[in-house]
Amino acid sequence: MKRGAHPTYVLTQALQLLRGSPWLATVSALTIALALTLVGLFATVMFNAGKLMQDLGQSLALSVYLQESASEPDIAAVRTKLEGHEGIRKVKVLTREQDRERNKRLLSSELLQGLDEAAIPGQPVLEVEIDAALASRGDVDALVKWTQALKGVAAVEDVEFGAEKLRLLFALVEILRTIGIVLSGVLLASSMFFVFSTIRLAVFSRRDEIEILALVGATPGFIRLPFLVEGALQGLVGAALAAGLLGLLHIELRGLVRDVYMLNVAWSLLPPGMIAWLVLGGPAVGLAASALSVGRYLKL
Repeated sequence: MKRGAHPTYVLTQALQLLRGSPWLATVSALTIALALTLVGLFATVMFNAGKLMQDLGQSLALSVYLQESASEPDIAAVRTKLEGHEGIRKVKVLTREQDRERNKRLLSSELLQGLDEAAIPGQPVLEVEIDAALASRGDVDALVKWTQALKGVAAVEDVEFGAEKLRLLFALVEILRTIGIVLSGVLLASSMFFVFSTIRLAVFSRRDEIEILALVGATPGFIRLPFLVEGALQGLVGAALAAGLLGLLHIELRGLVRDVYMLNVAWSLLPPGMIAWLVLGGPAVGLAASALSVGRYLKL
């Protein structure tokens, strides 16, 4: 059966199998296209959300405001306590005058006009640089609890920590990640089900031909290969449809952002990672589903 190993023969047989159930094959390709598109977009959004969380982590700021009556030993004691905590990278001491100058720079020129400089608030403060590696929800929660405990330390008047507002963002990202994973699994399972059904019908419709091939000495691999290629082709068509859909969506959104919102932003719905996912993911989904169907219904 050397002739059966020829790629042209296998591809011809696979195309004939597709023509045997065109509607189901079309639904399979469309389902794969939808699944690949949504899973790819979800992965892209979550990747960007992860980068956003990292960027926010790098901007975490902790300000420890000290009482007006705090002495140098009091300030040194608080600083030592801060520097001894894991995740604290650097502690900078600002005097009352330095804090006032910083607040002055933050005010607009309109507010500063006619304003007595003594009216600008200023007090001793410790500016703390947080390690960006703490930008995960569990670490941030632990650090928030620790900073709240600092309020009970002698000479400490107040503590401001921007991470308290990040906890909601972390929670939302986790919820979206969970929903996305479940939705992605459902979509991929649905697309595999349609390919599975297509291959099953193809096996049933060609039982007589399969029996003849087995009788004349065809190997199991020779008989199964066209069915496997059929599934991979459905996945490849689905990947092509998904790429076309993303391309059209990219053009429309780019035009909307540029023409309506007057923004010139460099972005793409088809980055290299997305293209790789489509090229590899589509045939892989179709091949996996066809292998399952062949393994169950094609007994040789």
